[in-house]
Amino acid sequence: MGNMIGNYAQHAQYWDWSGHDRSEEHERWFNCAAKYGKNVLIPMCAWGETGAYMAQRGMEVTAFDITPEMVAEGRKRYGNLPGLRLHEGDVRDFSFDIPPVDFCYSVDFGHLLTIEDVKQALACIHRHLRIGGGLVIQTQLPPEKSSSWPLETYLPANQVYPNLKVWKTGSGRWDAKTGRQYISQAFYAEDENGHIERFEHAFYMQFYSRDEWLSAFRECDFTVIGESGSITFEVSK
Repeated sequence: MGNMIGNYAQHAQYWDWSGHDRSEEHERWFNCAAKYGKNVLIPMCAWGETGAYMAQRGMEVTAFDITPEMVAEGRKRYGNLPGLRLHEGDVRDFSFDIPPVDFCYSVDFGHLLTIEDVKQALACIHRHLRIGGGLVIQTQLPPEKSSSWPLETYLPANQVYPNLKVWKTGSGRWDAKTGRQYISQAFYAEDENGHIERFEHAFYMQFYSRDEWLSAFRECDFTVIGESGSITFEVSK
């Protein structure tokens, strides 16, 4: 996936550190998928929590991630769940022996650091999507002005691990000229004896203009059928 994608390998075991209830988010994506059918593809899935939610509701889900540790953690939790298949894979170059899927979505295209990466990913998704199937990309547009934010401490909504206290610190900046968001974080886990595990999680996200997105969709034979928020594209094959 290129340089500066972050330390997701160490992050994998703590992926649910924030303690937030994500059921509303899972239900939103389930309802979006249900408009198209029951066969769902989820790239860059991390543990595959949303895929697990959909599978529990009767969908057939293929979810994949480029970080082996993320996939391993997902399999620990959801590996025996009927209807969910978790794989390792690069969204820019993947091929799964599955029927054409009805629906695909991603909120993580910012990890694709060039527009050519985006097009390669769209081409792979296109090959796996049935005619008339839907793809939703939730992203951000580049900022008009550069900005930065100072070091902050982020606490979880609830401490989710027995006998372990976790938190993050982080700072970052936006570069309007390049469309990049730079983020530098540190993760902390403190046990009952006061021993603290710490690791860095530094990365940048690349964001593209609306015109770049529309051009990429056209080049990859997708038709834009809706735009909402700031910004969600819904496209169809």
